[in-house]
Amino acid sequence: MNLEEFEDIKTTVVWDNLTVTVFEKRNFLQSVWRNCGRREFVESSTILKGVSGYAVTGNLIAIMGPSGAGKTTFLAALAGRIAPTAGSVKINDETLSRDTISKISCYLPQFDALPNSLTVEEHLLFSYALKTNVSKIQRKYLSTKLLMELGLIDCKSVLISKMSGGQRKRLSLASELITRPKILFLDEPTTGLDTFSAMQVVQTLRAISVETIIFCTIHQPGMDIYNFFTHVLLLSDGRIGYFGTLEDATRFFSSLGYECPVGFDESEYYIKLLSPRNPETSPTNPNCKDTVARELIDKICREFSRSSLSRIPEITNNRQLEIQPQRKAGFMLQFCWLTWRIWIQNRRTILEDWISWLSYFLSMAAVATFYTGINPRTQEGVQNARGALYMMSSEISFTVAYSVIYEFPGQLLIYLREDGVYGSGPYYVATFLGLVNLPKAILKACIFTAVIYFILITRLDLMNFLVYSLTTSVAAICGTAYGLMFCSWIDNIDVATAIMVPIDMLFLLTAGMFYSLRSLPTYLTGFKYFSIFFYLNEALSIIYWSRVDDIDCESSSDLPCLQNGEQVLLEYGFEGKNFAWDMCGLAALTIAMNLVGYLGIKRRRKIKTVL
Repeated sequence: MNLEEFEDIKTTVVWDNLTVTVFEKRNFLQSVWRNCGRREFVESSTILKGVSGYAVTGNLIAIMGPSGAGKTTFLAALAGRIAPTAGSVKINDETLSRDTISKISCYLPQFDALPNSLTVEEHLLFSYALKTNVSKIQRKYLSTKLLMELGLIDCKSVLISKMSGGQRKRLSLASELITRPKILFLDEPTTGLDTFSAMQVVQTLRAISVETIIFCTIHQPGMDIYNFFTHVLLLSDGRIGYFGTLEDATRFFSSLGYECPVGFDESEYYIKLLSPRNPETSPTNPNCKDTVARELIDKICREFSRSSLSRIPEITNNRQLEIQPQRKAGFMLQFCWLTWRIWIQNRRTILEDWISWLSYFLSMAAVATFYTGINPRTQEGVQNARGALYMMSSEISFTVAYSVIYEFPGQLLIYLREDGVYGSGPYYVATFLGLVNLPKAILKACIFTAVIYFILITRLDLMNFLVYSLTTSVAAICGTAYGLMFCSWIDNIDVATAIMVPIDMLFLLTAGMFYSLRSLPTYLTGFKYFSIFFYLNEALSIIYWSRVDDIDCESSSDLPCLQNGEQVLLEYGFEGKNFAWDMCGLAALTIAMNLVGYLGIKRRRKIKTVL
């Protein structure tokens, strides 16, 4: 391309001497071992080594190379997701911040993150509503137009969960094209696709590249797919083996004496030449990094750096980069659309949760079987009634908290993928109220409360039942916040549950069921004020035993004689005047744990790596 032609180009990306060094992270034990034993650790590794080149509007660039060549790192460095150790990336002769780059580009990771319960059209309408400022009719028209451009119009009403891999890739692309980015970064968009689906994806990219620049890492494409690209960049061990047009690639390797054999894919042949485990250069030991293969790589990289193909032209006449201000939806609009999506998801997946409901009903049946027919107005019945109240409080708290632990992590990938579409605040509120299914948690609490109520209470009172239900519902809300707090900070479900078990044990011991709170040591007293079980167990005990004014005492029994409900409360360290404090304690824990959970959700986006 002549220098004069750059004047008519909308966007130009130039990367010069791009170098990325990654420092090894050591955990606490490794640091201690190094300091005590003075054992050396590998401090860093250089993944990119002085990579240079340029791209202009209309280029569809295939980034190829053997495993570990630095393809994804190079893509991330161009997109501003990784800060280079040395070198620069300039767009229209300007060095831009990561936030600015994100406004004019989009980055598609290797794996899809789409809401499977929505249809294709619903997903695009959601994206248009939060990314643009257009009316409902315009959203409908623009989404239909975009689906026609990408060949997805026939899938308009199909659930995303029922789409093929190629269709999902194109839908991910469609949701990013809403803002018409000037640059696209795609990490292996054809991975996991059959040849036909991969061909459709690359054809779509070629059509889009007319108005944008597309960088695309790809793993050994067939010739039919390879020929759709305008340029190819070959990496090996962080260095450039070749960068330029496909035609120049053929001439360059032929000039070195490496002409692709007839019937052999050029892309696969080039990658094999640049592979440190090239079996053709080391037939006796193809599994090691052979010296001959390394020398061949050095030769190719050296010859390319000396050729005219490696020169970056002086680009000084680029037009001013136009950055359109991104439309940011308000809190309430984001919250409403997120709630709408969650409501659709819950409605369409309601039958998928039948196992948890079956388990819950079996638990209720077991409790009902054991406690039906007890008489709480006898000394023997006092312990039985306390056991029933405890089973109700623990079952409600545990079921709600641990169901969140297992349900929520599956949604986090979508949240991370949609960074910039909506904020952490509206997402957390909508998730707390809907995605972790707060209505379902309250419904479960009320059902379990009704079962235990009709077992223990002989004198039915609607107002009394509503007080029971209110108490257990508040505890269910608190349990939801408890589970959400842990899974928002901890990625691994097994680690989260392993941490929760000893914490739950401590809180159970301070709940007044297994250990009398009157004899609780002073240094342990403070723990009960952080326990959902303590507040719920005391509140339920107050509601129940405050209505029991007479308990039979048998002279022949060895059990202590507790004559009324007030004495029962005192026996186990509860006070009848603490009901309001218990409700306030549950509310305070809910607020505190939601705040911690929100900070964890917000932190996820700040520290996320390249997906």
